[in-house]
Amino acid sequence: MKIQGSSPNHEASAAARLEQARQERLGQGNRPADAGADRVELSSDAQLANSAVRAAQEAPAVRREVVERARQKLMAGEIGQDPFKLADRLIDHLLER
Repeated sequence: MKIQGSSPNHEASAAARLEQARQERLGQGNRPADAGADRVELSSDAQLANSAVRAAQEAPAVRREVVERARQKLMAGEIGQDPFKLADRLIDHLLER
């Protein structure tokens, strides 16, 4: 038997069947088109960190006089003894905005 050419409808239906078989093999048979889309879900800790980063990016430029005062207090041992307390105060300050 000799097959001469193929009709456009035959090619289209063959391509459709091939695509359907590929989706079924991947387990995506009759799911909606957006069901295969990638999603990212952030934990509450990651959301808090993201908020802190955004707040830091929106903060005004560095005030050199404040940094210098803090540096002097650090050198004098007035601050910096408890890193957890410092971190808590920084986060509280950022959340107040």
